[in-house]
Amino acid sequence: FWLKHCRLALPSFCVSPIVRRPFFLHIIMSKIYSSTDVASHNSKQDCWVILNNQVLDVTHFLKDHPGGELSIVNFAGKDATEEFNMIHPEGVISKYAPDTIIGKLDPEDANKEKPAASKPASGGSSGGCFAFLGSICGK
Repeated sequence: FWLKHCRLALPSFCVSPIVRRPFFLHIIMSKIYSSTDVASHNSKQDCWVILNNQVLDVTHFLKDHPGGELSIVNFAGKDATEEFNMIHPEGVISKYAPDTIIGKLDPEDANKEKPAASKPASGGSSGGCFAFLGSICGK
């Protein structure tokens, strides 16, 4: 309520150009989400991801992502931490898309072990960039 009526009072540097909401809003309205909550937002039209135990709504950021929409949409509704951290420097979210952070992952879900990745049938690497690229290319 207050934001709707006070928005005009905010200086322009406090408002995100993408979603037009204050950068600090995610701090004030931090919410806890389960992995099941996140999993229901798994499309290009409604795209949430988990990164480093934070929940991000990247729906409006897709068109602005330098790596293209597909690289994010492939992880819609999922934890993309491992793949994300392989190719992005620390602090990139807070620098370029702080308004995408909508809450935190439920600590009970965050402490659950991820299922072990299956090993390739014929030797070779079982992860890293090849697994990431394979998920993007659909192989």
